[in-house]
Amino acid sequence: MYSYLFFALMFIGLFSFIENIKGGQKISLFKLHVLVFLAGLTIKSGIDFLDEIGYNLIIYASIIRLFITIACINIFYLVAHHKIPQLVVYVEMAFFILYLIALLNGLQFLAIEEGVYNSEITLLIKAHVFFTNALIVASMVYNIYTIYKNTDPNNLYQVKIKRWAGFLVIFVVFILISVLAIVLLHTSGFTPYKLDTRIITICYRMLFILFIFFRPKFIDEYSFSIINNYKLIKQKISVENFDFLFYGNHYYLNLEANLDDFALKLNHSKLEVLAFLKTNTNESFIELLNRNRIRHFKELLKSNKQESFTIEALSEMAGFNNRQSMYNAFKKLEGCSPSDYINML
Repeated sequence: MYSYLFFALMFIGLFSFIENIKGGQKISLFKLHVLVFLAGLTIKSGIDFLDEIGYNLIIYASIIRLFITIACINIFYLVAHHKIPQLVVYVEMAFFILYLIALLNGLQFLAIEEGVYNSEITLLIKAHVFFTNALIVASMVYNIYTIYKNTDPNNLYQVKIKRWAGFLVIFVVFILISVLAIVLLHTSGFTPYKLDTRIITICYRMLFILFIFFRPKFIDEYSFSIINNYKLIKQKISVENFDFLFYGNHYYLNLEANLDDFALKLNHSKLEVLAFLKTNTNESFIELLNRNRIRHFKELLKSNKQESFTIEALSEMAGFNNRQSMYNAFKKLEGCSPSDYINML
């Protein structure tokens, strides 16, 4: 059974990896860690599948596990702090080297298969389980606390990231309780069933893939750099992406259109959108909305829609919330009232 599940996980991980590289987007440091994480889960599931059918590749599986763990930790440092602190990099390098030496000398990550531990429970194994998991949990708690502490409830970007991080809190608690319950049940001999940590492993890998897959997509647009003191550098808005959303999708006809929502859909900040508008249109966002709404409203009038619809209905079709806001915008842009314009047609 487990061989089929690991095989399925391998293909799900591969699909997720391909989904994240298609489109030819620029790969930021954040996106790179996401890809390493997904590639690691995919390879690890493939190795576990081979292990189930008789191939002993445990050393490779353990090394891949180190990469997955480091990538996961770094993802949250990037989200919480927009950088990977130098101390964290040094600690990760030191741990990677130490664990690599230990793995080459026979250390195994502890697991229970069919009710039996996969290795003898030595003092080194106990120390490894305690300190490693304590550091990982402490790191996650610190980063999630930072995300929650710095969240501005009026900032749509930060609120979405906070909700995403909240899912991780539930997820980590689930893993800890599940693993602890299995170990306690196995140690006490309370249950007659042969406990197996592989099912927990499969569950948390699937949850991790879903967690990464449903992340707020706008964080992929950030280019986090380990150069220049880890300063955050953001990609510029492309004219093609702006035109596709604003004109191609007729965003200006949306009654609820606003700068916050548009920036969120464009996966950029408000400041970036404003800078783009200043450079490319020399208009404010409201001015751009109104100009295109009035243009659409005039097209409706030229098509004699006023014979079938009221002015209020036409105002709504053009994206205005009410007749008065349409009148004000029309007067400002055209120098006359809609009624005068209709009489001139």
